[in-house]
Amino acid sequence: MKVITVISGFTQKNHQNTGSKQLWRELRILSDLYRSEDVLIHLREWNTNWKKYSKYINSLEPSEVLICCYSWGGGHGMPQLSKRLQCPVSVVACDPVYHSPTMFGCWMALFDRNIKLSDNVSVVGWLSQRGDHLDGDKLVGGNSICRERTYDYLHTEIDNSPEYHKLAVMAAKEYLQK
Repeated sequence: MKVITVISGFTQKNHQNTGSKQLWRELRILSDLYRSEDVLIHLREWNTNWKKYSKYINSLEPSEVLICCYSWGGGHGMPQLSKRLQCPVSVVACDPVYHSPTMFGCWMALFDRNIKLSDNVSVVGWLSQRGDHLDGDKLVGGNSICRERTYDYLHTEIDNSPEYHKLAVMAAKEYLQK
């Protein structure tokens, strides 16, 4: 069983036409993906109940999970999900932004912070932007982290970027060949 989860950013809802939803659609129509009955592709919001969702994913006994995440999806959703998964996790991160676990710490997203990854995480793609005050935060820890690539986008634009979508599609194709 293979599982790919796309996690959207702070203000993005599943019913909206966002860059995360467009990526999810792109992944769903890839011929390598839709032909197999052993591949699930989900779109989740950054504040999903990760404990409940991880129980569902773990019950499927995947050999690995691929997560493509943007903004608070990368600074909150991905770390919360990956630490609960009982398998290796590959990540494509798009301008991940730290999210404090407390309501009073939400202002910390405006300052550079480190996003701590669990030991089962390998970052296979990492994009950030530097055209905005709200820029991506540093990924630390994990099993391995690839080189960060920086582009000239605003934070609200980079999840729609062809660079992010291309990197995620390439990672998905490689993930399916394992």
